Order: sequence, then structure tokens, then C-alpha cells
Amino acid sequence: MRTTGVNFARGSCCRALKWMAPMRMALFGVVFAVGAGSASAQLTISGTDDNTKVLEGDRAAFNVSIKWRQAPGSAARTVTVGGTAGVSFRDPAALAAGALPIASSQTDTCCTGNGNRDGTLGNLITEAEPADFVATLANLPLTIPVNTSTATTTTGTASGTIYVETASDGDAEDEAVLVTFTVTNAANAMGQDGAVIARPTDFTRELIIDDRQEQKFQWRNVPTDLKEGGSATWQIGAVPGGTNLEWITSLFADEAGYSFTATTVGTGNPSSRDVTLNAPTSDGNRIDDTVTVRAVAAGTRTDLPGLGPLEIEVEDIHALPEASKITAEAYADNGRGTRTSNKVTSVTEGGDPVHVRVTIDRGDDGYPMGEALVVRPAAASPNQSADIRLENPPDIASGSGKKTADFKLWARADNDVGAETLTLDLVTTGKTAANGTGQVVGTFSINIVDVTTAQVEPKAEAAVEAAVMAAMGSAPLNPGGDFMVDAGELFTSDSDTYDVTYSASVDGTAVSASVTGDMVTVTAREAGDATVTVSANAEARASSAVSTSQTVANRASVSFDVTVVLADLVVTLSGPPDTNITEGGQPYIVTATANRAVTADTTVRLEPAAGTDASPNDYSVGTITIGNGETTGTTEVRATADTNPETSETLVLQGYLGNMKLEPMLTLTIWDAAVPALPVIAQLLLAAFLAIGGYRRYLRRR
Repeated sequence: MRTTGVNFARGSCCRALKWMAPMRMALFGVVFAVGAGSASAQLTISGTDDNTKVLEGDRAAFNVSIKWRQAPGSAARTVTVGGTAGVSFRDPAALAAGALPIASSQTDTCCTGNGNRDGTLGNLITEAEPADFVATLANLPLTIPVNTSTATTTTGTASGTIYVETASDGDAEDEAVLVTFTVTNAANAMGQDGAVIARPTDFTRELIIDDRQEQKFQWRNVPTDLKEGGSATWQIGAVPGGTNLEWITSLFADEAGYSFTATTVGTGNPSSRDVTLNAPTSDGNRIDDTVTVRAVAAGTRTDLPGLGPLEIEVEDIHALPEASKITAEAYADNGRGTRTSNKVTSVTEGGDPVHVRVTIDRGDDGYPMGEALVVRPAAASPNQSADIRLENPPDIASGSGKKTADFKLWARADNDVGAETLTLDLVTTGKTAANGTGQVVGTFSINIVDVTTAQVEPKAEAAVEAAVMAAMGSAPLNPGGDFMVDAGELFTSDSDTYDVTYSASVDGTAVSASVTGDMVTVTAREAGDATVTVSANAEARASSAVSTSQTVANRASVSFDVTVVLADLVVTLSGPPDTNITEGGQPYIVTATANRAVTADTTVRLEPAAGTDASPNDYSVGTITIGNGETTGTTEVRATADTNPETSETLVLQGYLGNMKLEPMLTLTIWDAAVPALPVIAQLLLAAFLAIGGYRRYLRRR
């Protein structure tokens, strides 16, 4: 920050009223003896200046009184008090030094500026002009009556008021007037001790005219074309203007390196003061500045009335060109390292270089002024840095207009497959470090022609799609299902030169994938979508003369989407072929089978259906649970042993999945273990009968 003190003044007066303030003076008085050579009659003239502050266009009143003493037989007489108002100060030296006495209890509510000692702002106090007041004061006669006594001394007081008339003016200044009082008919004044004393010469008082207008200021003719290293001048103007206007102010700029020059204003423009801002030759940041200028009253941090902060735009003469002003074009090489006039848009891997010509338009001003520019090209993507070789161009010359520099660009041979676009950053900086850091980046793009032969590559999309669809089949893929794809149907390679191995990865959780040899197995895990990527890696055979670096030239991959569908759940019941169970004997095993793996534990209930003549006490049966991720579950049906003499009973079981009936129903025969003993021949016949019945059922089931 830079500060400069500025005196804001005009007018022909040569004395500056710098620390003037209205003051309330104490009683003033002078003692006179009345009568030539006689001390018999004495008087005191006193006046108070309670009205030493007055609004312009009004009048100030000064009270005057005398105390008299008349010796016996003294005649009446009249003492006259008059005077003048003027622009001469009582103590110019003290005023100029700011040393006027001010009572400790005094405050200033009307008038501030240079004359204020309380630090508040208001109007300026200046020396009054003759037109601001009536110069001649009206005479005030004070009468001392005759003393008719021949033996007694008389005393008394006579008083009156003297007025000072003021006028209104067009400025906003609070003005100081010096009032000088004169006394007539009081010659040969004597003191109380009878000695003759000299007549006072400092019989004066100051009067402050309180202006009715508010003094304000404004910025005028603010510049818009300030450049680094230059200067600009504008004005602080007073509103309204003044005659003896003076304001001591300080100027501040919020950027380092800036200074102010304040020049004296001639009489042709008395209501303003020039302000000149000097910008540094180089501020070291290469960017335009916005400088905020403030003018504050001296000794304060408060802006002048009406004068807010002012922003000045300063153009940096060392600013770098915009990125859009940095361009480049490529030209072909003649095979011997020399640039031709043929423009090109590509460079070939492992081939001749291209010549890149960088052009920077430095404009009419030639910014940065008087300074060369340095251009350093670099690959915009770090991944492409190894693909190219560059040489640095020479410096871009200073001066205005378009300036150029050339450099060579080579594309290195590699095993990357496919053409690519190279983008270069043209990083531009200034040559002179003292002018600041910073950079601006232009861009240049060129195609790289690829000459690499792929060692393994995917087949056409149609062929890959056909191979995958054939492997998946037409039926939906349910959890637990799978299909196999021959990876050899997805890629092409020179089988005489390279051995190709495969790997697989999955994006998603619906399926998993594994590779055995050339076969890729995709297994469904849950409903949803997934993407399977099969990658191929070509390895040169040991017997082959071909050598490979194993970069992307010998790798390829294909991807295909797989959808796993969660089919509607269907559960069926089944059991052993022999549906006969005996009381207390071996149980009958019932199996519930789902058409797909279930996604949560699933319960199947078994309940008796129509056609059952067995009572609940004749059997027991549990529920069937198919565990999460499983497709089957089982339970047992047992015949309960009892003493009832029943030969056989029928049990028909209906399966339920929630409220849904399952098919088929199961029909079982419960045989009573308590059948009475039969003769041997009857037992043989019964056994034969049962055997024949069982054999027939067996034949029917076949």
C-alpha cells in the first residue's frame, strides 16, 4: 500500500487555517480610568462570546457591559464600544502551527476537517471572505450617569449587545471571522493602583460561521487506459466548490508498487485537485490489475464525504498471449530432414518426422512487451509421451504481430494396434523471469498412422455373436444352468506362428466364468445381467523365428452380454415305486423336486386328501424343506403300530406350496401288522396273492 498526503486548497489567501475549531472564549475585559489624569472615575468593559458560532445568513451577538465608579461631583459621560469584522487572524502563527488553545470541555458538532481535533468529519473551516459578513459593527453607547453628590462615590453597571451580521454563500465551508472591538471616550485608562496602563492591542474574538451546506467530494475524469509502467491523472472535485478551500487528505492504493503524485491546481480550476497514479514498470504477476484508490481525511481511516473507493483497471504489459493466439501446423519432411511446403495431418510410426510450425499472434501491443517467449511442446496425455520424440523450438521473438518457430516431431514404432490422435500442449512462458511466472497453453493435434500387425484379433462382431448364441441355445438361462463357448470361434490368429491362450472375466454377479483350454464355461448364479469378457494372448512358438514384445499387439478381447432369467417355480412330488407301508415298519420317503434352485428356504406341506380312509392316528408325516440354492427336499411317512385288527387302509397325500396344490398326489397303502395268524396253507396263498399283485404293479410301472 502506498500513501501520499495531499493538500486540497485554492484561493488567494496565503495563510492556511489547518487546525481551526469553534471555541467558547472566557470573559474578556479591560479597565479604563475616566477623565484626564484622574483616577476618581473607573470603569470595566467586559464582553462574553457565547455566540461565536453562528449559522450563515444569521447574526452573532456579543454582550458588552461596564462597571463604573463615579467620584463625588463627576459629570455624566458616554463610552462608545464599536469595531470591525475582518479576515485577519489574531494569531496567524499560532493558527498555522495548529496551536490555538481549546478548552478541555469543548466539543465540535458542526465543523470538522483540518480544524477538528475530535477526529469527526464535517465541513472544512477556512478563512472567511469579505462578502461573508458585514465588516463595520454598529456603535454601542454605554452611559455613565452624573454623580450629584459632593461627598459620596457612586457605582453601577451599563450593558448592551453588539451584533455581527453574516451572509449566505455558495460554498460549503465553515468560515472563520476575526472580530476586533474598539472603545472611544476612555482615554488615559488607569488601574486600581492608580498607575497608567497601556491600552490592550489584543481586544479580539474569533467567530465561526456554520455553513448550511454539507461539503462533499467526487472523482472526476477517471482514466480507463492506464498501463503498467505508465501514469494517469484525474481529479478530486469539491461539491460545492470553495474559495479558500483546503483539505489535507491521504491517498491509498491496495496494490504494491503504486505511487501518487499530487500537483498544484492553478486558478483556472479552483474547485479540484489533480491526482496522478504511477504504475510500476513490472509487478511480476503478468495479469491485469484492479487497483483500489481511496482518499481519506488526514489522521483518519474514513473516506472523504461522498468519495467512495475508486477502482482503476491497469493493463499488464507483460501479460502472456491468450491460448487462442497460439496455433500450429505440420509440414512434410523431404526425407533429408528439411521442411517442405506441403502441409500434412498425420505422422507415420517409425517414419520421417513432420515439421511443426508454431505461430503466436502477439497483437498490436506485442505483449509481453520487449520479451521473447519460450514454447515447450509436450504430449497432453502422459500415456502418449513414449509414442513420440520432440525437439524444442527456438524462442519466439519479441515485437508485435505474428511470430513463428519450428520444431520436429517423430512417431516411434510400437506394438500398439490401431491409429490414434496425438494432442500436444504448446506450453508457453516468458523469457524474462523478473516479469513473473505463469504460463499459457495452446494445443495442436495430429494423427499417428499405425503400421503394427495384430498377432491375434477378434473376429467380426457378427461371427462372435453367432458363436455365443449357438452356445447359449434358445432356452432361457436359469440359475444353476450353464453353457460353453469355444474361444477359438471368437478370435483369429496365425496358428502356425503363435499359440493363443484365453482368460475370462465377468462384470456383474449374475454369472461366473471359467476357462479350460479353449472352452469358456459360463454358469448362471442369480437372476440379472452380466458381461463376459474373453481375452486372448498370443505367444510366439519356440520353433518360430518370430519374436514378440508381448504388448497390446498380441492381445485381444471380446465381450458379450448374458441374461439369467428366474423361471416360475414348479415343484413336483415323488416317492419309491412300492407304495405299501406296514405299521411300525420302514418309512416311505417323499421327495419334492423344484424346476430350478430356490432363492430362499421353501416349505412343502403334505395333507390327507379325498380317498383317505386311514385315521390321523394311523400314520405320521412331516413337512418338506428345500434349502436356499437347492432343488430338492425330502420327508418320511410312517405307519403307526396299534392293536386294531385292520387289514389295510388307504392314505392319499396332497402336497401344498403355500396355497398352491402340487402334482401328482401320492396314494399309499397302510398294512396292519396285527392281522391274526392263518393256517400255513392260507399264509402261502396270501403270500402268493401279494406277490402276484406286486408283480402286476411292477409291470404296469414299466
